[in-house]
Amino acid sequence: MILNPKQRTVLLSITTEWQTPSQIANELSTFSGDLSDVQQVLKDLLRAGLVQINPVVFGLYRLTTEGINIKELELRKNN
Repeated sequence: MILNPKQRTVLLSITTEWQTPSQIANELSTFSGDLSDVQQVLKDLLRAGLVQINPVVFGLYRLTTEGINIKELELRKNN
């Protein structure tokens, strides 16, 4: 999958722990705290199977196994 810069930024910041879009946005200077941009990127990554949404607690996201693999590849490209 080819990631656009915003998708790549969110993918590299999200972890395997459950996080809210607010937590993710607060960690990213790229989005200047713009929650709607982060939410849209999360939806895109969800459709691509790179993140999953918590089935019990609404609004929590984390990386899937595929997301972890893509994140590791992206990190290796930078090193």
